[in-house]
Amino acid sequence: DKIGMLFWRMHRCARIIFSMNYHLGKWTPQQCIDFLVDRVGFERANAEAEVRRSFTGGYGPLYQIGYMLGGLQFRALYKELVGGGKMSNIQFHDRILKENNMPVEMVRALLTNQTLPENFSTKWKFAGSIN
Repeated sequence: DKIGMLFWRMHRCARIIFSMNYHLGKWTPQQCIDFLVDRVGFERANAEAEVRRSFTGGYGPLYQIGYMLGGLQFRALYKELVGGGKMSNIQFHDRILKENNMPVEMVRALLTNQTLPENFSTKWKFAGSIN
C-alpha cells in the first residue's frame, strides 16, 4: 500500500512539473513523455497516453496543481475530523459525497458545523500542516 501511495504522489507531482513546463513553453510534449519515463518510471506507452490526455483533455495550466492542493486539503480535513475522533471514516466520506462540488473550505465549515455569514467568501489558500 505504501509503495502505491508513494507512486501516486510522485505521479501527481510529475503531472504538475510537466504540465507547468509545457504550458510555460519550456518543454515539448516529447520532453514531457521522456520525463515521465526517465524520472517517474512510466512505461513509454503509458507516458504518451498521459501526456496526450493532459494536453487534449481540456485541462488548463493550473489544473494539476489545483488537483494536488485540493487533495492535500481533503487529507488535512480527514486527519482533523477522522483522526481526531470527531467522525468515523464512513461518516466523513458520506458527507463529502453528499455535499458535492464546493470549495474544501466550505465543506470543512459544513462538516464542523460552523455557521457561515451570508456574505462568506473562501480565502483560497491552504494553511496548516499536511503531514
